[in-house]
Amino acid sequence: MSPCLCANFYMLKKLNNKNGFTLIELIVTLSIFGIMMVIAIPSFLTYIPTMRLKGAARDISSSFQFARMKAVSENNTFAVKFTGSSYSIYDDNDSDDIYADTTDPLDIAIRTSTLSDGISFGVGTNVSSGVSGGGTPTDFITFGGDACDFSPRGTADSGTVYITNTKNESYAVAVSSSGRVIIYVWDGNSWESS
Repeated sequence: MSPCLCANFYMLKKLNNKNGFTLIELIVTLSIFGIMMVIAIPSFLTYIPTMRLKGAARDISSSFQFARMKAVSENNTFAVKFTGSSYSIYDDNDSDDIYADTTDPLDIAIRTSTLSDGISFGVGTNVSSGVSGGGTPTDFITFGGDACDFSPRGTADSGTVYITNTKNESYAVAVSSSGRVIIYVWDGNSWESS
């Protein structure tokens, strides 16, 4: 064999030995990925209502803590008022404990939040007691006038807000008279702080 033919053969072999994917390898990889997605998506979709409920509980807790912080820093009464499927933080400049009064320019809604789709005030059918004991809660917002007031000293009206989702899961956000905010989750038998 002449040296010229050997060099051509070597070059030809090198060109045919390219690194890359074949069509079959690509089809197998996409098939495996598709099967994994078919298995994973339903699991993910059932988890979404739980995450929305947990997020709603955290949002309510944050609103309470924000109102308390503002009451102390501005030396004024602030409140979180619940109406329908929403809640608002109010600056009660005239200290009359009346909120959402359109004729009173002194009561200012600082922030309003609405519960996510599938979340509502209430408890699941499996809840058998309130956070502080007793029977199944029938009042899902236990603050007087459906508002939690925070004084300039950081103290508050004690009470609890109960929320539930379409999967019958329940959370509660409780405020003590000292202004401490605690989130609880119903574990099937009792309320556990989360």
